[in-house]
Amino acid sequence: MWWRGVVYATHGVFRFGGFRFDSFDSTGWGFESGEGVIDTERAVVELGSVADAVAVGVPRLAEGTELIGEYQGSGFQEPRYIVRRADGQVIQLPRLLYLLAASLDGQRDLAQVAAALSAEFGRVVQAEQVSYLIDKRLRPAGIVAGDPGAQGDGAPTMTMKSDPLLALKFRAGVVPERAVWRIAGFFGPMFWPLVIVAALVMFVVSDVAIIAQGGLSEIVPSALALVYQPVLTLLVLGIILVAAAFHECGHVSACRYGGARPGKMGFGLYLVWPALYSTVTDSYRLSRRGRLRTDLGGVYFNAVFITGLSLAYQVTLSPWLLVAIVLLHIETATQFLPVIRMDGYYILSDLIGVPDLFSRLGPVLASMIPGRAKHPRVLELKPWVRRTITVWVAITVPAILYWVIGFVMVVPQVLPVVWNRLMALGAATGTAAAAGSVAKTTLGVIQMILLLLPWAGSLLLLGMIINGPLRMAWARWGPALRARRS
Repeated sequence: MWWRGVVYATHGVFRFGGFRFDSFDSTGWGFESGEGVIDTERAVVELGSVADAVAVGVPRLAEGTELIGEYQGSGFQEPRYIVRRADGQVIQLPRLLYLLAASLDGQRDLAQVAAALSAEFGRVVQAEQVSYLIDKRLRPAGIVAGDPGAQGDGAPTMTMKSDPLLALKFRAGVVPERAVWRIAGFFGPMFWPLVIVAALVMFVVSDVAIIAQGGLSEIVPSALALVYQPVLTLLVLGIILVAAAFHECGHVSACRYGGARPGKMGFGLYLVWPALYSTVTDSYRLSRRGRLRTDLGGVYFNAVFITGLSLAYQVTLSPWLLVAIVLLHIETATQFLPVIRMDGYYILSDLIGVPDLFSRLGPVLASMIPGRAKHPRVLELKPWVRRTITVWVAITVPAILYWVIGFVMVVPQVLPVVWNRLMALGAATGTAAAAGSVAKTTLGVIQMILLLLPWAGSLLLLGMIINGPLRMAWARWGPALRARRS
């Protein structure tokens, strides 16, 4: 999984495989953790309808703000522009706001900025309108320094936040950005065109060789053999974990190879699965080809890893290696599913040039209602992109509902079974520990953790889902309840 963000506020599981953590938020708000794009459609203000809000002093961009330019390969009718904050968060802006940001050189006052903006934009913009856009759009996004007329150190005040649907929310960085940069540089040659062709040819050849040797008929016996060999089971789990880490190396290496700067790597809980992630928010500065290379870098590295395992299996014929190879093939295939934020989701997003597809769910569904006009956030897309997202929504919504409804229906039946299994594992692990069996004890502990993690993730997810409605209800009725008590 990989994390890429725009305010783009995310590419980016120890769900064994990779995710990209995407914080490119096209809903129009910033991403609180710093990887994030502010969708400019909601930031456009009709000139001439702005109340007086004249700022004091000379406005300037926040320290470290980078004006990157037009978002390449966009699926929007009108071009979008992106800005990168000092904390790595990317902001998506409409042309008007981008031109305004480019005019804030720290030397011009509001009248001079308005004159420069009018010349660039092609319409007359007044100083009070510039002040409004700065105070209500740019400064809350954190790309303009704090109000020069207020007391303080001039640091930007970031009030816009986003809450991307199905994003990786429970996470912790492990590998710092500097180390990730070195890792990405080390694996950079893997993306030379001739190396890619050779690696993929070897992947296909090694798979064909295993099938030709009768590997398919050995899969079930090999899997059953692991039941009685806990050490080999631990080896398989270890191989899959290493493959997941290597997957993330593919994302960050592709990101750096294209000319962008990757961020931290770490782990967390994605929905109900343990996950590894890498931060490649900066890949939004790349062309569509560069972004797709970053998207596919993880599964490409999976193919390289599987090839290595296949060569080792052909030499040793070890059953546990065959099991690991099969599991990694399944994991790689699932990465292409576009219904949750795995690699396939970002591949689709970058193919059509629309960050954060989940922010389009509501508008597209509303536009499907007979007799209703199309939502503005649907009309802003190119026709072919609009049709593609509509098909994606028609597939994704039933898939998510099927998962949620199935989960709710299964929980009452599964929970007692899980509890009994947990008790049995606890007893067996205690017996193994007393007997001094390190392998069985370790495997038992891992099994209990893997059994508990989905339920912990489910509780966190449930808390996250009900938190919003509870806060809204308290904001509406809380003051009245406090008044009655007093």
